[in-house]
Amino acid sequence: MKRAEGNLMMAMNHRAKYAKKLFNPATVAKAIDAVAFEGHRHYRVVQELPFDLSGTEAARALEQWLTEQHFKYMWRPRYLEQDEFRPSIATEHPELVISW
Repeated sequence: MKRAEGNLMMAMNHRAKYAKKLFNPATVAKAIDAVAFEGHRHYRVVQELPFDLSGTEAARALEQWLTEQHFKYMWRPRYLEQDEFRPSIATEHPELVISW
């Protein structure tokens, strides 16, 4: 295996673990209950890292759970704030917004 392949595998493994933690249905359900209790009708799954996680297995499993529970959801673009000292080459990534 070449170095680039190994680095790609490490990156994909890290993203998969992060998505599994972020899109855990039990965690999302608890967060939805908390914001609904406060009167809100939307919940945004906030990512700390600007990765496109919409195609991960964990995201698809959460989408299936949301559909089964009759929630509405959409992936919308989230734009990164540009840091003048460290300009980013990626300016957006999809973010999951859930409504009821």
